[in-house]
Amino acid sequence: MARGARVMQALSHPLRLAIMQELMQGELTCSQMQERLGCAQSTLSLQLKALVDQGLVGTCKDGTVKHCSIRNRDFLKLFSCLHRHLTEVL
Repeated sequence: MARGARVMQALSHPLRLAIMQELMQGELTCSQMQERLGCAQSTLSLQLKALVDQGLVGTCKDGTVKHCSIRNRDFLKLFSCLHRHLTEVL
């Protein structure tokens, strides 16, 4: 259960949720995410690290460009459940 709690904790920040939401559409570079989310590079880097550390996001470098993607697309089912909870229950 502790590992599950750490994964859920990684999603407990609004910017980290926004990162996951952006990546639902597909792979993005860090620069693209920074533009879309309107945050500083250092802030994005810090929040992205929390998602990478819990295996939610994968990264790969192409020269100096870092590409990010969701590692397990099945995990997105959680977002569907969360959306349904927010709209139907709350």
